[in-house]
Amino acid sequence: MRMRWDEGRAGKGWKRVLLQAILVLLFCWGCSRAPVAIPPMPPPQPVFPPQKVMASGDYAGFLAENQKALAECSEQNLCQEPLFNLGFIYAYPKSPYYQPGKGLPYFEELVQRYPESPLAFQATAWLHLMKQHITAEDRRRRLQGEMKSKNAAINELRKQIKRSREIDLKIEQKERELLK
Repeated sequence: MRMRWDEGRAGKGWKRVLLQAILVLLFCWGCSRAPVAIPPMPPPQPVFPPQKVMASGDYAGFLAENQKALAECSEQNLCQEPLFNLGFIYAYPKSPYYQPGKGLPYFEELVQRYPESPLAFQATAWLHLMKQHITAEDRRRRLQGEMKSKNAAINELRKQIKRSREIDLKIEQKERELLK
């Protein structure tokens, strides 16, 4: 017995309807579930402690706050952050308290007292950069001093050359007068 094309297709139609019904049920079941509440995330803490002063620009308040924190800290209350912050405030070129030589002791103490601290690793990098900067600045000052002394020597030699030319001109004039 031969099946007609329409009959074979009609037999497969119920499978399609069943599949569509299952998909609709799955979709509705997924929508009917109560949404899972996602707990609110606390704001991220700054990775770099001086980040807040760099954003706010309140260097005086930041300096006072960290000097106070350092004075009040003890071994139980680790002094890492105030040491780092004080070193930073003196090491950061945009700070009104910029004096790299004053920042070095804070970073050195941090590295010595808390060598495994993440801030100690940052302080080590700052120390390296600051020492290079101080060395370069000392070299620049020394070279400037040498330039000034060389410029003074050049100016003195120019004056001597000028005097020598004036003397030569006077001698020539005298020779001409004598020859006349």
